[in-house]
Amino acid sequence: MLYLQLFEKMSIVALAAYVFSQTILFKKFFTRKLYLDDYMLLIMFFSILSILGTYLGIKVQGGAIANIRPIGAIVAGLVGGPVIGGIVGLIAGVHRYTLGGFTAVACAYSTIAEGLIGGYFKKYLYKNNNTLILSFIAGVVAEIAQVIIVILVAKPYVAAVELEKLIGLPMILINAIGVALFINIIDGVKWELNRVAAFNAFKALNIAKRTSLYTKSGLNKESAREIANIISEETGANCVFICDINGILYSTKNSDSEIKEMLKDIDNNIKCQLVNFKDKCFYIIKFYSQQNEFNGVLGVELKNCNDTNKYYFDFLEELGELMSMQLEINRLNKIAQNAYKSELKALKAQIHPHFLFNALNTIASFCRTNPIKARELILNLSNYFRSTLKRDDDFVKVSDELDLINSYINIEKARFGERLNYYSEVDERIFNNRIPGFILQPIVENSIKHGISPKAVGGSVFLKASIEENYMLFVIEDTGVGLSSVEDNFLNKGEGIGISNIKERLNLYYNKDFKFIMDSSIEGGAKTIIKIPITEAEK
Repeated sequence: MLYLQLFEKMSIVALAAYVFSQTILFKKFFTRKLYLDDYMLLIMFFSILSILGTYLGIKVQGGAIANIRPIGAIVAGLVGGPVIGGIVGLIAGVHRYTLGGFTAVACAYSTIAEGLIGGYFKKYLYKNNNTLILSFIAGVVAEIAQVIIVILVAKPYVAAVELEKLIGLPMILINAIGVALFINIIDGVKWELNRVAAFNAFKALNIAKRTSLYTKSGLNKESAREIANIISEETGANCVFICDINGILYSTKNSDSEIKEMLKDIDNNIKCQLVNFKDKCFYIIKFYSQQNEFNGVLGVELKNCNDTNKYYFDFLEELGELMSMQLEINRLNKIAQNAYKSELKALKAQIHPHFLFNALNTIASFCRTNPIKARELILNLSNYFRSTLKRDDDFVKVSDELDLINSYINIEKARFGERLNYYSEVDERIFNNRIPGFILQPIVENSIKHGISPKAVGGSVFLKASIEENYMLFVIEDTGVGLSSVEDNFLNKGEGIGISNIKERLNLYYNKDFKFIMDSSIEGGAKTIIKIPITEAEK
């Protein structure tokens, strides 16, 4: 009878999982960085779920309650980690303590422990192919811990033992099933989100690839016509129009006067917005440069004003971001061609069309076979270009340069597969020190492009960063074809950031108080050593 009663109460878990999976917080949790207020909402949601689990419990002997309270704390730990799980367990445990009964103290302790146990299992949850079984195991372990705590803490001891004989096994099974059910539901929704996002990303990338030929020349009437027609063909939109800062460049259907009238109603402070115009609906996306300068507008007519598909809007926003990026790359490349400043040369080297083309092709192939991996690569590509385009200062933190390298490596590893391995060993004390931008990543890139790539079996790249007295030491090695085979490429006769360029910049900043050594071993492979001083402000 107790099994059936608890199982009936557990229906609230399925409802809670569905509600959680439909919130904005859920999408943010799995797609972007969370902030303090997001974590507070997460704690609040699962605390309410745990407290509700207590009130839905079934009173048994001595004021004890057979309940589903642990589900909220365990899932909070599985989703948010031990800190979130522990806080939710504390809140729900204190609440249970206020209700009294001879198990009040024991239940308070055990709820905290269950949240922490759920947090411990989090690090294994998504490394395992079967999250359903692992979440069930986490629930079983946490509930066994509760049984042990109740028997050890609750007084009298005999009554605690008798109570656990009555409710111990039912609570272990029902709560473990509830935890597994909750995780399974949100996993299903997360998979669907990734699938839809990957499909939209694939479609946006396909459009970006087709339009890249025309964005090279910037926005003008000819390029706008070709770009608008491609977007119309790919999306099936009745009307697509493109404007620049001077006015309307091209529209596939509506007249210029109608578009001008429509654009009067848009909010200039909003980047993407839905506009109703004469029984039609348009989604308006604005193009901005990295300096937040307005470059133009893309307008796409929706097939149905009642269709406010959020994922379609996400797709259009991603498309707008890609096109803005393409236009910005074109602008910066033009500047780099006419500028002698080394930072602009460095910037240009990070925006090779060949690298972008290879990355897009790699991501497109993963969209069909592994949509989650494709989404990860899109984020890496986005982080890579965002890092390169937003660097206004000559100097950056070592951690930022390493993040840039990691994004680049993740993309290249997806392309090379098992032919490329990357290992890093970094002293944490060096993370906040500042170095000239783009002095490490180009060397790693050269190691892969000119050292590893020519070898049929591939190879490995090793990066070490450490502190020696008042200096920072960086060592980059590879097992490629060796320096002698690629010396001309490393010396930069026409593409990328050359070694001579890096040497000149180091000499400019440190006035010969640095070391830059390149060497090739007898067995093959190249080794680069960079030793630069730590500034007084960083000591």
